[in-house]
Amino acid sequence: MLRGLSGRFAAVSLAVLAIVAGAVTYAWLAGLVPAAFGTLGWITALLVADLVIAIALVAVLAVRLTQLWLDRRRGAAGSRLHMRLVLLCSVFTITPTLIVAIILSLLFLNLTDFVVKPSQAAFEAAREIGEPVRRAREDEILRDIGAIAGPLQALGIDGIRDSETTKRLLENAIQGRPIIEATIIDADKGVLAHAQAPDAEGMIDPQPSAKFLWQAVNQARPVQFDSTNGAYFVMQLFVGEPFFLATGHAVDLRVVDYIKSIDLAGKFYAQIESALQRNQLVILMVSGVIAFLMLLAAVWLAILFATRLTAPIGGLMQAAERLRGGDLTTRVEEGPPNDELGQLARSFNRMASQIEHQRGELVSANRELDTRRRLTDAVLAGVSAGVLSVDGKGTVIRSNRSALELLALPEDGVLERRLADVMPELASLMMQSAERSDRVTQGQVEILQRGVRRILLVRVSAASDAGSVVTFDDVTDLMSAQRMAAWGDVARRIAHEIKNPLTPIQLSAERLKRRYLKQIKDDPETFTICTDTIIRQVGDIGRMVDEFSSFARMPRPTVQAEDAKELCQQALFLQRNGNADIRYTSCLPDVPVALTCDRRQVGQVLTNILKNAAEAIEGREPSLTGPLPPGEISLTLADDGATVSLVIEDNGKGLPKEGRERLTEPYMTTRSKGTGLGLAIVKKIMEDHGGYLALEDREGGGARISLVFRRDAKEIASARPHATAAQ
Repeated sequence: MLRGLSGRFAAVSLAVLAIVAGAVTYAWLAGLVPAAFGTLGWITALLVADLVIAIALVAVLAVRLTQLWLDRRRGAAGSRLHMRLVLLCSVFTITPTLIVAIILSLLFLNLTDFVVKPSQAAFEAAREIGEPVRRAREDEILRDIGAIAGPLQALGIDGIRDSETTKRLLENAIQGRPIIEATIIDADKGVLAHAQAPDAEGMIDPQPSAKFLWQAVNQARPVQFDSTNGAYFVMQLFVGEPFFLATGHAVDLRVVDYIKSIDLAGKFYAQIESALQRNQLVILMVSGVIAFLMLLAAVWLAILFATRLTAPIGGLMQAAERLRGGDLTTRVEEGPPNDELGQLARSFNRMASQIEHQRGELVSANRELDTRRRLTDAVLAGVSAGVLSVDGKGTVIRSNRSALELLALPEDGVLERRLADVMPELASLMMQSAERSDRVTQGQVEILQRGVRRILLVRVSAASDAGSVVTFDDVTDLMSAQRMAAWGDVARRIAHEIKNPLTPIQLSAERLKRRYLKQIKDDPETFTICTDTIIRQVGDIGRMVDEFSSFARMPRPTVQAEDAKELCQQALFLQRNGNADIRYTSCLPDVPVALTCDRRQVGQVLTNILKNAAEAIEGREPSLTGPLPPGEISLTLADDGATVSLVIEDNGKGLPKEGRERLTEPYMTTRSKGTGLGLAIVKKIMEDHGGYLALEDREGGGARISLVFRRDAKEIASARPHATAAQ
């Protein structure tokens, strides 16, 4: 701040110094300074000082204007307004200065024509008017002098020396003439004779000095000498002799004074004209220096004024930019209390303080909201149910990871989309929720997820116009487990109610065949067919009962370390022998693959899957375009360290498009002779082992069954009593 004040003081001081130097130079030019300061040394020093001040002002102006131009190029705050104000103030200050300087220069250049020459002409005219009068009076005086001098010259030198005679002659001569007095003077002896008019008392002047006497020597005309009372002349009476006649003539003294004044004024204006012509260039140069100093001072003061006016505005603009950039602590100097710019600065500071306070409150509120949001996100992330937040327009504005996984959609495929587009199945529930905004609406919907139908339990909690929260759980496995539990109970009842009479029926049919076949003479073949049918059907029913019993009383797996590669090889060996027309291939590792499992149950799983694959190949429908390709079944064993995967692929008729998710439920089959328990048993065994079963389509046609086991035995143990592995 002190530096700014000192800079402004120096700038103002330089401008004031330029004005003072110009004023002093003008005073010298106008002759207003004492004579002691009008010497050549003082004048030279003054002009050098003017030149130094002018150079300093030019340098300061150049630096300042360059700075203004650079600020404008950089787009500094307030630079354009500053430049416009500088130009405007400079125009308002330069224009009058230039006009005055030009007018004064023109007046000075034409001063001789406008002032001196007209005055000189007036005096010349006055002189020409008075000259005939003066000349006529002079001729009259000369005639009177000649009339007196003639008789005196006639007396001769000796007669003149007679004072009495000469005096009487002089007295007679001046009578009747406008002559005040007449005197005969001997240059050696003084006055010889003197006569004066009666009314000339008090008007007598002293005799002419020797200077005038010597001027009259050898002159043909009388010589006039100075007098206060009239016109006095002296003439030599005799050539070579020191006798002189001095006469005084009465004249109007005012006319004489006028004539003298006219002569003096004419001489004065002639001197002025001569001086102007000699010093015109010097005066113009000095006047130019004065005008240049005044011009520079005016421009510099204009720049200072514009800077003082725009500096607060530029400061406000810079502070506003810093405020916009996030610096809420920025403030500006407020200045004088009664200044409008000061009031504007105070308003800005109050606004900045208010924004800073509100920013702090917003930051605190946002921090609290962010804490709540993180807590909500943590809660939602830990919830297994899917959660969707829907605004009043039906647009999804928030979701958790479980919702994305259940819907099998990416995050950008859910957010900012209408719920009707994301889950069209919820349309009826959303309508019910809109009709009952004060209650929770609940229902089950089915969705198609990667070609598999899933059952979701959905709850819609509406909050009037603010929107609603949709939560949903995948209850497909739960409902499947409930159905399997129900089927297990049914299977136990079937096994209990049906298995007991099957053995007596079968034994009775076999006994009838053995005992009575020989006794029947009429159509024994029919008897044999009937008894064989009974025995065979009882066997089929028995096997079905055994399967129901196996499903209902599936024992917990007894796990131990086994070689998965060996299990696959044994299962393939059995199936190759039973289905010679099908080509079995395998992709097994070269080294044993350790797997913690129940050997018998895993073997049962492989057998069921391979058996289903063979039956799917046999159940293919004939092709209209040509013979069917040979049946192929492949078994791939893979170990990635965390899981062991067994993948069975076949080129059979494939899996059904509809109801695929229910293939693992009891009594769900697509074959006419199937019991619907094979895949249900496989799924239960996989769940008891902590793994899962995946049913997929094979590329090129057919089915692809994946059996995935987890390596960790702890997970298997924890999965045994619950059997809740994901499909």
